[in-house]
Amino acid sequence: MTTDFNISVTNTAREDGYRIFTLSVTNISNQFEYKIYVFDKDIPFKEPEPSPEALTNFAIDEMKLWIEKSGGQLPEGRFRVLINGGKIITDDIKTVLSTQEKTSDLVRTNVTIAAPLFEWAKAKAQKEGTSFSDLVSRGLLTLKDSDKEIEVWFKEQSAYFKKKLGDFGSFEVFHYLPNNYTEFSTDSLNEALRAAELRRTGWPIGAYLISGNQRPQPQEDGIKAEYGPIDNLLLDYWYAKNKGEFYFARNLESDSGNGNAKPKTVLYFDTLVWRVAEALEHCLALYNKLNINAYERVKVKISLYGLNNRTLSAWNQMRAFTLSRYTCGSDRVSWETETTLKALSDNLDTLIYEAVKKLTVMFDFFVPNKEVVFDILNKEYRKSNM
Repeated sequence: MTTDFNISVTNTAREDGYRIFTLSVTNISNQFEYKIYVFDKDIPFKEPEPSPEALTNFAIDEMKLWIEKSGGQLPEGRFRVLINGGKIITDDIKTVLSTQEKTSDLVRTNVTIAAPLFEWAKAKAQKEGTSFSDLVSRGLLTLKDSDKEIEVWFKEQSAYFKKKLGDFGSFEVFHYLPNNYTEFSTDSLNEALRAAELRRTGWPIGAYLISGNQRPQPQEDGIKAEYGPIDNLLLDYWYAKNKGEFYFARNLESDSGNGNAKPKTVLYFDTLVWRVAEALEHCLALYNKLNINAYERVKVKISLYGLNNRTLSAWNQMRAFTLSRYTCGSDRVSWETETTLKALSDNLDTLIYEAVKKLTVMFDFFVPNKEVVFDILNKEYRKSNM
């Protein structure tokens, strides 16, 4: 993924508690500068003072990893910070480093943390009527769910949904903010979920009913809703947590009477384009309504389940006859990305196409025509208002 770039370390510096690596990243016509800040405890060497060559190789490897995590493209942020076993991408390095100077009890407890966690911890300490240093002494980093814990939660939601749905096919979305330490109030989350609902598809992702027995219900850690069976819908389920995680799943529409397909036989290609677009737009809308900074990073994963032996088709029968020769030999497929909210918005159509392409490749290596996908997006999906 990094073969298109030439990476070199142009400068190294040592500050109190951390090192700074300045790197030059060049392609055929341009040169870019990035900096990687590594706190002493995150330097992966046993020697007190690693050799300059070892440090240079380490920095180059980190830059390569950063580019790979950015989808093989130049990273959005200018600074990468390795701290307390985690990695932070930012354009505001002064705020991150200022946590060493903001309070004396950080020095006293010999703990350095990132700025977002610092601000979150101060608010939490005030809410609990305790001190910041008390939170640190109790193990502050354990108060934020790790990526592994979030993955476990997503898998729990997925297992719950599939058990209720049975052996029908399903479309699943989850996303979260890996560097977010804010815990949103139930009222704020509730209002954001209502405002983020998109009215393009009749029954939108994150549908929010304000009356009836199936309206969303508050939970200890968030809000969830479950709908079905109604009309041509077997089961629709979403769960939003107070820390920003969001899970959504629905049966494939070709399994529940939409169109002329028999259940468990096909995947509607054009409907998939709609759903992927709606999933990413709903993600952006939700975090926008929660007032998340545009440069905050977001992880998104979209999956299809129950695909084995299905063929491609389309709700629009004019497209269906060209797709029927493509059959899937796998039961599931996923697409995922990590980027900033701004990059997700700026590159939305491209990411929609990349997701659709990845989700349909299991159908005999099918690669959709980009113009066809954009035609569905702009002439059908974006002109719909139900």
